[in-house]
Amino acid sequence: MPFSENSPILVLGGDGYLGWPLSLHLALEHPSRPVIMADNHLRRRLVKETGGESLLPILSPSGRIKAARDIHSVDNLEFIHLDVNSPVLEALIRERKPGTVYHLAQQCSAPYSMRGSREALFTLRNNEEGNMRVLWAVRRHVPEAHIVKLGTFGEYAKSGLDIAEGYFRPEYRGRIAERPVPYPREADDFYHASKINDSNYISVACRKWGLRVSDIMQSTVFGSWTEKTGAAHELFTRLDYDECFGTVVNRFLAQVVRGKSLSVYGTGHQRTGLMALSDSIQSLVSLCDKAPSVGTHRVINHVTEDSFSVIELAETMRGIAMEEGFLVTIERGAHDPRGETAPAKMEYRIERRYVSESFESAGMREVISKTFRMVLPYRHRVNAALFAPKTLWNGHSPVFEKSESSPHEFPDANFRLRHFPYGRINLNPGTLGSPSLDTLEAMGRFHEDERLGHPLGQYQHGREVLDRCLSLIPVLWKTNSHLATVSASATQFTNLLALSMARSFPNRSRPIRIVTTPHEHQGGISAFEALSDFEVLYLSALEMADNETFVDFLRKHRPDAGFYSHIAYDSGWRFPVESWASSMKAILPDSLVILDLCQSLGLLDPPFEYADVLFTSSHKWLFGPKGAGILWTNERFRRKIGALQWSGESLSFQPGESGFGPSGGMDFSIFSGLEATLRLHQFVGNKTIFARSSALSAYFRKNLRDILEHAGITHEFMDSPKGFPIASAVLSVDFVDLDPYPVYIHLEENGVHVKCIKGKQIAGATRNLLRFGFPYYEDEKRLDTVLACMEAYLSSCREPILAPNRHPHLAREN
Repeated sequence: MPFSENSPILVLGGDGYLGWPLSLHLALEHPSRPVIMADNHLRRRLVKETGGESLLPILSPSGRIKAARDIHSVDNLEFIHLDVNSPVLEALIRERKPGTVYHLAQQCSAPYSMRGSREALFTLRNNEEGNMRVLWAVRRHVPEAHIVKLGTFGEYAKSGLDIAEGYFRPEYRGRIAERPVPYPREADDFYHASKINDSNYISVACRKWGLRVSDIMQSTVFGSWTEKTGAAHELFTRLDYDECFGTVVNRFLAQVVRGKSLSVYGTGHQRTGLMALSDSIQSLVSLCDKAPSVGTHRVINHVTEDSFSVIELAETMRGIAMEEGFLVTIERGAHDPRGETAPAKMEYRIERRYVSESFESAGMREVISKTFRMVLPYRHRVNAALFAPKTLWNGHSPVFEKSESSPHEFPDANFRLRHFPYGRINLNPGTLGSPSLDTLEAMGRFHEDERLGHPLGQYQHGREVLDRCLSLIPVLWKTNSHLATVSASATQFTNLLALSMARSFPNRSRPIRIVTTPHEHQGGISAFEALSDFEVLYLSALEMADNETFVDFLRKHRPDAGFYSHIAYDSGWRFPVESWASSMKAILPDSLVILDLCQSLGLLDPPFEYADVLFTSSHKWLFGPKGAGILWTNERFRRKIGALQWSGESLSFQPGESGFGPSGGMDFSIFSGLEATLRLHQFVGNKTIFARSSALSAYFRKNLRDILEHAGITHEFMDSPKGFPIASAVLSVDFVDLDPYPVYIHLEENGVHVKCIKGKQIAGATRNLLRFGFPYYEDEKRLDTVLACMEAYLSSCREPILAPNRHPHLAREN
């Protein structure tokens, strides 16, 4: 179909390094055509996940569009949040019918694709599936449109032969090919392999369907300056310098302004093609109205600087930096993540007809000088820890490699930034669940699935994710005696347990007796307190501490079930549940034991052999979605009690499902989040988590003790009271004369969350507590921030903040 002069221009990946300046320049060049920026913020998320950050601050898409309107009077830019790997792409192309489609929406990092299987699979699925969806959508709805696809110069096999522009006529054994064929391709990583496959798919689509595609073999892009974005900080595009998303020149730029040596990987003889960002944008914009003929796969080698080896590039950068007033040294061979050990620079010429004939290059020195002036005001944003590579291409170097000598230090210092990138510090052991970025992204991807558009699709998708969780749980926590199920809430499980037990004790002459401790969380025990079918019996401090007294209690009251926390939520004490359960089974063989693992799962292995039922929530030491619960039941319990299903039948497809399954009509994305949570936990492991958290707790305890003693504040660490071992990853401090609530508020106001319990009756004693839990992903530097905040506040208090009279009506918990 012919396109009007006003047909839209669609830029997929319009929020990216190239995508944003391309969109702005297109909007200025074609003021009568809508320019649609489509993006799902993948680049922003992946850079954050890998611990990086743009050296230059960048605005949101809406902020960028407003700035373009204010600065350049642009009124034809619009943004759509869109994933190319979804049916929304085809719907957009069908409805808006763009005349030109720029496809830049791909995972663009070779190092990222080599980090591990998850990253490799994501790269292949995102890139190849997205490319295929673009081709099919254009074929179906706008077959005359011009596709400008961003490929990479890294697709070519560098063998010492001159590199043709896409196609050439090879000669072999004296015979010359009768028609041009693609120049040989070869990849050293999975990202470039995905781009090679993209070019193959494009070739098929052009030859078989008659599509018109310009396939851009883009060389390494450098700089951040373009004519329309360089003068106003509101219009800046991103500039990354980390190992995954920073190009070599941009890394050199960051090292110069940070005062670090230029790090040359390997021998430095490996050769790279270069192109300034401004040149790349100028060329891409010029292609908008220069579509190839029908059925043509036009390949363009996007290279302006082709004579550099990396070491020569470093020498050139040092010369430019010295002209700008920077004294620079070169570090060579300290890192070789790709195994690039070429003994000498490989020489070859590159065919580049379109680039040579279409525009005049800005020049490397000019672009770097202009970019220097852009980044200098932001040199304080450079994180020097990002300069050293951490991914080895010849055999993946595990991101989560453990350190036996120092279990509280990850070799990868960016672990927290990649998975828990929160500025606030959450040390509240009751709600440690600041969910990982993996969890949040998995839940987001669930909602982007097209199957959510119809009810059956929602249930089908939800069941698939639910079953993946159920398959993963026994891998993490091995048991031959219990079956697991999951639900949207641990409290939902306790409600179901109470209802099921209430109906399963017929012909009762008395309420069902539940023995428990005064340290249970209301979210667990309240289900039994609320029903008249139950009588809840609370152990005294002596009955908990002395086994003979505990046994006397059992013989006197003959409870039907015991309900105990593995670790108490209020004190952090680790209860002797194994001993309690053994005594109950010996004296009352028909009794049941229910264990609350909410404060222990993720630190300690579940004591399956001692319990009939175990349950937990995922938002404590698993750092998963809020509320999601896991329940284990043994066969004895299931025969005695049966089960309740909220929906009347199980949602799971798995045989032998234990009952107590989730309700229908819920938000099933929580199971996607739980699956991602469990996989991250599997990768790190209980032992590492416990060791790191315990070490951080010991570090914090030592320094906090010094601060409190120096301030003259009477306090008591709640260690081993009545013989109970303390969970070493948790620290509870009882302030005898100090009201802890103002301290709690001061920490909150300074971005630190802890737990405060005041006026709370614990084992017969009134407490004024601050409680701290120590997530394994935190570090000593951030704990120092918490300690300094507490020290500054306590030192500023002229008089002690006395605890108020401790009456029950004053009980308060935060």
